[in-house]
Amino acid sequence: MFTYHYAQPDDYHFSLDSIQFAELVAKNLQTRTDLKSMRILDLCAGCGVIGIELSWHLRDIRKIHFIEVQDIYTPYFQKNIAIVNRPELQLHWHLLNYDELLKKEWENKFDLIVSNPPYFQSGQGILSPSSFKSRCRFYLDSTFENFILAIVNSLAPGGQAYFLQRPLQLHGHDLFANVQQLLHKENVSIKKVTQIRGTDVILVDKLK
Repeated sequence: MFTYHYAQPDDYHFSLDSIQFAELVAKNLQTRTDLKSMRILDLCAGCGVIGIELSWHLRDIRKIHFIEVQDIYTPYFQKNIAIVNRPELQLHWHLLNYDELLKKEWENKFDLIVSNPPYFQSGQGILSPSSFKSRCRFYLDSTFENFILAIVNSLAPGGQAYFLQRPLQLHGHDLFANVQQLLHKENVSIKKVTQIRGTDVILVDKLK
């Protein structure tokens, strides 16, 4: 079920994964009493659907940051916040590569991170003639490993990150095992919490 009629590029539409993902995260947070002060990031935001959906389900949310690397999404994000038309919301757009989150200035910045990142790594499929479409589907602007490390660095102690991850065993990869290995020395816990339409929902808890 769509809560808003979103503006989005004709060449690449978000899937129901994002809508159902936001609803799932909202259900997990619905008993929290600190939503008004929570610092939230929608990472690899596209046109902002996940963060906006989250604010629809959790009406006490007040501030969400959105990070996206492709400028083509900027006007669609602006149209969507106009559609939402909730002046009490502070919705901040950042046109950035998520590698920036590895820097000191972003350390411990967010209490909650949500993300539907690219599903495939370079070499795991045929790239589209459209650079825009390829960057939506494949890790071309950086790496999957940097995506994970960026989440850990920018997540505050006690914070949580939820992201979608397509199982890639058919491509000879176990990305969840890769994440576990990458983070085994970090002060975090990681687990699969469920699946949405065949895609794993991963939860990272940063310990206090």
